[in-house]
Amino acid sequence: MTKNAPFVLFDDAQMQAEARLYVDPVRIITCSDPQQIAQTLAQLDKALDDGFHVAGYLAYELGYLLEDKLATLLPKDRDQPLIWFGVFKAAQKLSLAEVTALMDDWASQPHNISPPKAALNKDTYLNNIQTIQDHIRAGDVYQINYTFQQSFQHSGSPKALYAQLRGRQRAKFGAMIRTEDQHILSLSPELFYEAKDGTARTRPMKGTAPRAPRPTADKDIRHWLCHDEKSKAENLMIVDLLRNDLSRISQIGSVKVTDLFTVETYPTLHQMTSTIESQLAPDTPFSKIIQALFPCGSVTGAPKVKAMEIIKALETEPRGVYTGAIGYASAQDGMRFNVAIRTLTLDPDGTGKMGIGSAIVYDSKAPDEWTECHLKANFVTDPEQAPFALLETLKWTSNQGFVLLDRHLERLQDTADYFGYPIDINAVKQSLKTAVSGNQGLRVRLTLSADGEVDVTTQPLPICAEMTYTVSDQTVNPDSPFTYHKTTNRAFYDEARAAQAADEVLFLNAGGNLCEGSITNIFVEKDGQLLTPPVSEGILPGTLRGELLATGQAVEASLTLNDLNPPNTVYLGNSVRGLVKARPL
Repeated sequence: MTKNAPFVLFDDAQMQAEARLYVDPVRIITCSDPQQIAQTLAQLDKALDDGFHVAGYLAYELGYLLEDKLATLLPKDRDQPLIWFGVFKAAQKLSLAEVTALMDDWASQPHNISPPKAALNKDTYLNNIQTIQDHIRAGDVYQINYTFQQSFQHSGSPKALYAQLRGRQRAKFGAMIRTEDQHILSLSPELFYEAKDGTARTRPMKGTAPRAPRPTADKDIRHWLCHDEKSKAENLMIVDLLRNDLSRISQIGSVKVTDLFTVETYPTLHQMTSTIESQLAPDTPFSKIIQALFPCGSVTGAPKVKAMEIIKALETEPRGVYTGAIGYASAQDGMRFNVAIRTLTLDPDGTGKMGIGSAIVYDSKAPDEWTECHLKANFVTDPEQAPFALLETLKWTSNQGFVLLDRHLERLQDTADYFGYPIDINAVKQSLKTAVSGNQGLRVRLTLSADGEVDVTTQPLPICAEMTYTVSDQTVNPDSPFTYHKTTNRAFYDEARAAQAADEVLFLNAGGNLCEGSITNIFVEKDGQLLTPPVSEGILPGTLRGELLATGQAVEASLTLNDLNPPNTVYLGNSVRGLVKARPL
């Protein structure tokens, strides 16, 4: 890859699949002049007919020029081309190992990003939502996808930022573009359109719910979204719109909905999707597909034309590539474009911008929509979304084998399900089996990476007849999923323990109740009964704790600092050390 030369990368960070990298373009096809749109699309058709690959983006504002009624609404103060594509001889297809090596190289480069700042204040946002709902009540539209821009400062390598965000977001339709003067980073989960061998497919997203940190609550939220009538109504409006759009380029009677109201889970939210498929009319050119479908109805609202008119009246800045589409096309590989949401644009002077938005319907609550928008933007700077591995620490002896193995594997599976990590339990068992031998007891550390890779290390088993403890002045965060799942994202616990001379440090929650130690669960023997805090206090559900509760040797109860005092007896425990008597240092 030539330094500073344009390139385009397409990358599925969810699956163990190859990526597509386009480098060394034969030429660039770009257009900012509204009078040249038809000619530019014809150039793309010609490049494809000549056997080339095209890869690049369509800006949202192109949509104004694909509908005669909207052409006069095209903003004049645009800072991005309406169309930008590189023309390439072929795509480099990168294996999973090559993608991993590339991302590791990019991630090693320095970079920094400031927290994004919204281009409008909350009061303006709330007033605009009121205006939208006035239009809905008047019957002008059913739904509007209202967005606004956020700006930030960036320094260092854009490639490093992409690698970092890729690790946080694990987007299925990720892309990075270097044009002549900008970098575009897209972490999109949404497919706009794909077609291959005559079959066309689109998959709009509408309907969102935030993740909950605790697994049971998270499952409840996911179940709620599956059955939420408001979300289903929003989704169905866009499904109907896209069915109509797709019918314009499809064989008669071939358009069908194959998956309706499917809920997918991402690091910060659950998202409702539906899939529409059809058989393309024979010899449909690239330009006709774009003219029929662009922009995606999920980023406008319905009906599309009226929705775009209202959007233009309310949104003060051009969207640019945000909510446009990024993708590739070739005669050999078909075409695939994302909806360019969760997409950042970086300029050479260190300024950057990204758009966020949500679908507004008649009963939307404006303050909730404001919150949802900022939830969607969390992935840019949230440190808790940095890459991490899942973690289990087990005890092994030649006589017992792996202690509480089934409980460890069950917890690992639950954590993998929560974070969306691929896992093969049989492969995990085999990795554990091959890592241990001899007669010496072992502490076994197992990690599972975001791509499903298992790593196992061992060290001699610690012997501990008694532990000392101190109490931290920091409280656990009950809203963080990392409180309830064991991962390598443990800086909060490890730093607190390292700062103390005691064997263990205990944590309280904001209500003053005892929660857990940095590596152990807390147990207090009181009036002849062994008590341990419930998960709802803010704790990791340890495997030893689970076994003691299941066998009736312990019961859950809220505990305070006073419960650590005599005549009560304090124990700290995990599956490696067992239940160990403890005293204050």
